[in-house]
Amino acid sequence: MKGLCYIVLIIGFFLFFQQNPLYAVIIIVILLVVYLLFKSRSSNSSRGILGFFKGNNSQQDSKINDLITLMMVQQLFSRQNDPDQNNVIDQKTQDKDQYIDKIKNEVLELLDEE
Repeated sequence: MKGLCYIVLIIGFFLFFQQNPLYAVIIIVILLVVYLLFKSRSSNSSRGILGFFKGNNSQQDSKINDLITLMMVQQLFSRQNDPDQNNVIDQKTQDKDQYIDKIKNEVLELLDEE
């Protein structure tokens, strides 16, 4: 019965959305704000208005998340400043340019012979 009520509400809201999408979006936003307010009041009041988003993270989980974030940032900066990586890329680019020049010269020589 509950599922049938949800289906009827969804179909009704879809029909309303087709007639006036702006009001439908405004209604969705208002419903979400009201839901968040009721949810925050029913959860632990010491966490604040949006405290239920935080969940029950222990201090150990927070430290692990901070460590993982720090390692990701270090890898990001170490890859950007790696001179060996830049040399490899430059060498590959030079090799491709030389190969293109070689093919271009061969094609021009073949065209000149005719």
